[in-house]
Amino acid sequence: MSELCFDLEWERVDGSRGDALAATWARLSIRVDATTITRVNDYRSLGLRDRILIPLYPLAEWIATHWWSLLYEVQATRRDGYERRHNLRFGREGFALPDLLIKPTGERALIEWRALELPEARVGFSAGGTRDLELASIRDSLFDLIETVLARLDQQGVTDTGLHQEWRAIQAADDAEAAFCMAAARLGQDPYDLSEPEADAILAAANRLPVGWQVDFFDVANARELEAQVALIDDARALLRRSPGPFDGLVALRGRTEKIDPHRTPWEQGYQVARTLRHRLGLGADLLNSDAALAEAFGIPSLGCVSVNDSRAKRLFDAMVDTADGGRPGFLTTKSRPEQVRFAFCRGLFEYLTAPGNPSALVTVARTDRQKCNRAFAAEFLAPAQWLRERIDRTQVSPDEMDDWAQELGVSTVVVGHQIENHRLADVAGY
Repeated sequence: MSELCFDLEWERVDGSRGDALAATWARLSIRVDATTITRVNDYRSLGLRDRILIPLYPLAEWIATHWWSLLYEVQATRRDGYERRHNLRFGREGFALPDLLIKPTGERALIEWRALELPEARVGFSAGGTRDLELASIRDSLFDLIETVLARLDQQGVTDTGLHQEWRAIQAADDAEAAFCMAAARLGQDPYDLSEPEADAILAAANRLPVGWQVDFFDVANARELEAQVALIDDARALLRRSPGPFDGLVALRGRTEKIDPHRTPWEQGYQVARTLRHRLGLGADLLNSDAALAEAFGIPSLGCVSVNDSRAKRLFDAMVDTADGGRPGFLTTKSRPEQVRFAFCRGLFEYLTAPGNPSALVTVARTDRQKCNRAFAAEFLAPAQWLRERIDRTQVSPDEMDDWAQELGVSTVVVGHQIENHRLADVAGY
């Protein structure tokens, strides 16, 4: 399993200001598997080295201060300060640290590192790369680093520092407090620096939302507009439950659909469910490029999605699926163009078919594992990679070709582009 590793060797450096700094000097190597992120060009010695000499207290304190954000805040539009909460270079306090970004996506996280010149330290980090890791392994690595620094401080007689206090508060959080901290972090907020009205607004929003919708909502919501945004969700959900649509035929299909394989990546899960479903429905290479064709594939009289045309709702979510009495599903979307409606419907359909418990979900623009799953399903179900593969006879395709295929498939050109790129079918000129 791929892991983020912090490997350190303690050093004694004279002349440090502050007991916490003096006690925690170390030669630090940060690695992802065999790739060393801390490899630097040392402009003093004119050589390369894999370790940096820094006091670890500032880094450990920065990680503890941003603990909930580092692990639970998904990158979202209209969020200020995301890099400051997720990039280790902001914990360096004048010392040399790489430009290393931790971007959680749910059960996984993207580690991204970039070249960085630090003239004042006379070093430069020249390497760059990305790696998709399990969030649990990242959490364990960060946890171990903080614990190691705390043990060193205690051993050196440096106690009750800000790091000690911050870490005690985090470790003492019970389930309810931890859930609140996660929700605040998903909103881009520091859970320990909220006013009482701000904290009350988060709790009120959580209490009004279905449990299974809370994470998806907080990933995209605006902390200053929680009450209004929850009201939008409430109104749309009430409308959906009053008119669930002609989807009785999907109830039996849900019972026959295998649940997703947790050992696969999110996009692999979505692709596999789409291929299995097309096979089960006997679709072969059939095109589902109209509402009528999609409805016929499922044996339902019409697509019948409830539509909400509200600009505020469009910024918040793409679709929702919920069930009325008797388990009949209903689908609602904020999309308006036919190809967008079908894509949003299929994203909601994935959630309905694969949910292990109550089939109810909020489909959003968030780049989370869950939303990646339903996007991959919709793309593969409506624009199968094999269909595209059979039409690509060279290493590069043109935007005009993508437009033609998108029109034939009844999807957007963006969907076709992502399918070609994600399945590595060809390069797209100018894409």
